[in-house]
Amino acid sequence: MLRYLLKFFSLVRQEPTVLDQESDNVVLFAEVEKTAKKAASSTPIPIRLPNAQPLPHHRERLLSMQLPHAKICSVRRCTRLQTMGISTTGDLARADLTTLASQFGAPNKALKVLKQYRRAIRFSASVPGMMPRDALLLISIHRRSVRGLAMESPARLHRDLERFAESTQGIQQLRGRRIPSTRRLKKWISECEAVRTGTPFHALVG
Repeated sequence: MLRYLLKFFSLVRQEPTVLDQESDNVVLFAEVEKTAKKAASSTPIPIRLPNAQPLPHHRERLLSMQLPHAKICSVRRCTRLQTMGISTTGDLARADLTTLASQFGAPNKALKVLKQYRRAIRFSASVPGMMPRDALLLISIHRRSVRGLAMESPARLHRDLERFAESTQGIQQLRGRRIPSTRRLKKWISECEAVRTGTPFHALVG
């Protein structure tokens, strides 16, 4: 009798089948996948603005600048140039200066001045952080190229600018503005040194 009872209990108590284990694994995998999806949905996704554009390069921004903002010439002369179709610094840098100067009362003098403007625009477009009015000051003290500026001393450059600021031409050109600080001059020199020793550079200074 005892033998029959043991046999009966052994039939009732069965080990889990392979199918049961696989079923448990499937349920467990489903729970893990659901948790992963929930975590992914909670991660913030960067939103791209519809009109987002990279900031323009220094040269592009400078060449699109309106002439009055460049402050390389008087308001009256800017207005005169605008009537000739020269509205931006880029227009002046690309213009036929001989034809443009012929429309002034003294063509030879006008051509010389316009060449100074264009040189200042191209020089400043080659040095990040420099504006045309700054380049015009440097050209006035015979610093006319990126290569030459890279070999300058900030202290010596500042001293020469101070002397120029006291001259009649300097007072007229500055129009009450201060000369660039030694810190700014040092930064421009560093930029020019990086251009000379670093990435390829197509000089705009002519």
